[in-house]
Amino acid sequence: MEISVIVPIIKEKYINELIKRIHKTLNGIKHEIIVVELVPEGEEPTKIKDAIYVRQKSRGLGRAVLEGLEYANGKYVVVMDGDGSHRPEDIPKMLKAMRKYDIVIGSRFVEGGVTNDYTHRKFISFLYRNFANIVLGLGIKDSMSGFSCTKKEIYEKIKLDPIGFKINMELVYKAKKMGYKIGEVPIIFEKRKCGVTTTRTFNRGEIFKIIRFIFELKLGIR
Repeated sequence: MEISVIVPIIKEKYINELIKRIHKTLNGIKHEIIVVELVPEGEEPTKIKDAIYVRQKSRGLGRAVLEGLEYANGKYVVVMDGDGSHRPEDIPKMLKAMRKYDIVIGSRFVEGGVTNDYTHRKFISFLYRNFANIVLGLGIKDSMSGFSCTKKEIYEKIKLDPIGFKINMELVYKAKKMGYKIGEVPIIFEKRKCGVTTTRTFNRGEIFKIIRFIFELKLGIR
């Protein structure tokens, strides 16, 4: 198996359409899709076709990725959102960049990148990205991106302790300290195809958690 694509979801209506697009895009390349779902209490799991289904035991997107890794057989691991905001059509350029890098981030903010996200979310992302780069010295333009391609061996060598959806920020910071090469490629970030986001980034509790998380990484607490 060459590529494992991990897609964390919470009752995501678009997921089966996304699975079809991933298979179509990666046709001819050995790959597997692993959907990790956090099922709300009292609700039924989503019926998934043509992918490995994992019912999440922990909470948080970052923890979902870690659970998905337990089922991943690929040399490379792609992590992406399940709402259609990340385009499977951008995966091949990320794989191509893996010839030079150990981790490739799908970036909205390098030359050629585009974000069609809502204005208030762009503003929030701008603040977090710049703050994280100042404190952690990440050296990338889109540290808030949830779209990445990573050599699986790196996940096996780095201990990750993510909160919420910040697993790529932690991954990049710790991998860079270990000497791994980090690259970015431009992507087109779309608005979610349907449903309502479960990510809360603009309340005091979430802001405090993210700021604390960044400082904990800097201080080596995580």
